[in-house]
Amino acid sequence: MEAKQDLGPGLNWKQAIKRLGCSKSMFYYLVENGAFPNAYRLGRNKGVRVPLADIDAFRGQKRLA
Repeated sequence: MEAKQDLGPGLNWKQAIKRLGCSKSMFYYLVENGAFPNAYRLGRNKGVRVPLADIDAFRGQKRLA
């Protein structure tokens, strides 16, 4: 997972699940399965960041149950 500078700010899991309307476990499932191609890890223990552009693109093409 590599950071992209032109895709907007990176959201942490709390910010992302608020925008997506899903659970933390669903968020990490989506990250692991490639739903957010530009997701990147901050350090070893800091967690994952997903660019706002990836979240918006995902919301535009899919709906979570």
